[in-house]
Amino acid sequence: MIRTAVTVWAFLKRDFLSEVSYRLSFLLQVFGLVLSVAAFYFLTKMIDPATEGLDGIPPFEWLLMGVSFQAYFSTALYAFSARIRDEQVLGTLEAMLVSSAPTSVVIFASAAWDFTYGGIRVVLYLAIAWLLFDYTLYASGLAPLLVGILLTMAWSVGIGILSAAFILYFKRGNPINMLLSGMSLFFGNVFFPSAQLPDWIEPVAAWVPVTWSLNVVRGALLKGEGFEELAGDLTRLAVLAAVLLPAGLFLARIAVRRAKREGSLVQY
Repeated sequence: MIRTAVTVWAFLKRDFLSEVSYRLSFLLQVFGLVLSVAAFYFLTKMIDPATEGLDGIPPFEWLLMGVSFQAYFSTALYAFSARIRDEQVLGTLEAMLVSSAPTSVVIFASAAWDFTYGGIRVVLYLAIAWLLFDYTLYASGLAPLLVGILLTMAWSVGIGILSAAFILYFKRGNPINMLLSGMSLFFGNVFFPSAQLPDWIEPVAAWVPVTWSLNVVRGALLKGEGFEELAGDLTRLAVLAAVLLPAGLFLARIAVRRAKREGSLVQY
């Protein structure tokens, strides 16, 4: 456990130092977040609060939570494959994967900063909205929220690792990520409620995992719901995580083992 923590810390420190070395870029990103939150606030002024599918949540709160969560979901979806590709280009992937650290630890650690920074961005989104636009959050839903976030990270990380394994095995990007991201944006209740979709296509949204995750996040933080009200979505997320995370790790080991055998870790 200590060895794993040291490995993760080493990756975090490396990527943090790289990020803060571009201070102007970081400050501009924060300013961009302020403008984005303000834009969403004034945009939602045009939305009727009684719109079907908002479930009594004010449009600004509903939309900003969806956008913030989608940004974090995208981090999980793309971080691993992007890091693997970057390390290939830099020529450091082989040194990482032939080290004494387990493959799963190296893969997780390589994207640790992306998840940390993604979480910071979500907190900044909500903090800006709370400070400037009276954004209402319920502390009573924190326990189910944390469980939902952990389960969401688990299943989305599983997909992200599958994407990284695809790159290692086939030496090209994974087109499935783009499809999943597009489906999540359209069917996942991110920008608009699925109730606004045509009747014949609306049921699809009920089977998109991002819908379950957003039901938990919005229910817990914006409505103060507890485990009893969110049990159905949490159960579905737990089943999905139990399937995708082990599958991702298993296939990643196969991809790394094949690349090591063929000596193709640095090929891209």
